[in-house]
Amino acid sequence: MAKFQSDFQAALPLPIKWAVAENRYDEDGKYPLSLSVFVPVDSAFALAQYILDTAEDPIKTKTAKVWDYSKNEEMEVKGFYINGKGKHGRDGDGASFGNINPSRAITSAKSTSAEDIF
Repeated sequence: MAKFQSDFQAALPLPIKWAVAENRYDEDGKYPLSLSVFVPVDSAFALAQYILDTAEDPIKTKTAKVWDYSKNEEMEVKGFYINGKGKHGRDGDGASFGNINPSRAITSAKSTSAEDIF
């Protein structure tokens, strides 16, 4: 099991909630799963700041393939992952759920609000 330092400072005031479940709108079986992400309003500006800070950090950026819809092909781009923890649903319905609350970047402001940005 991972050992966490006691000085962990969350990047977000409240964690993001995510869930993966059966896609109720998939009629042809092409996309059987659906991802849902809930961002608390109180964490919206902190999430935006976290994304901007991470995008500027060369240590955290990686290269991965994404789909280019205009060319109808995969292309390699620089980006970053936002990871979270999760577990399988209790009812055996194939659903999974969890939370995302990354560590605050060292260079990040202590807290970001709308007043700070506008």
